[in-house]
Amino acid sequence: MKRMIFAICGALALASCGAVTAPAAIPPSPSTLADKTVLDEQGALAAELAYKAARLAVETGVDAGVIKGANATRFAALDSKAFAALQTVRAAYRAGNATTYSAALTQARAAISDLLALTGKTGA
Repeated sequence: MKRMIFAICGALALASCGAVTAPAAIPPSPSTLADKTVLDEQGALAAELAYKAARLAVETGVDAGVIKGANATRFAALDSKAFAALQTVRAAYRAGNATTYSAALTQARAAISDLLALTGKTGA
């Protein structure tokens, strides 16, 4: 009798559970995930270095007196925008959000390009 009660209770307990499904995105191997992480790190590092190079180029132009007046004011605004975009890249990378990270890298690249445009160089 006890066995029958346990069997019925077990069946009821299992019946109330939903269907068990596998997680949606299981990477095929650990190396796939590691490769993506390395690429994400390289993207963040590239954004950091591009910002530093663009800022150094424009600061050198300001110090040399080539960039002055309205262009210097514009530099300050573009520098703030590029730095904020870089902060967004850092935050998205730390959060591990791939969609936000990709969008942040795109925005940072555009902001850094705008900053670099003040030097008259396109980087190409």
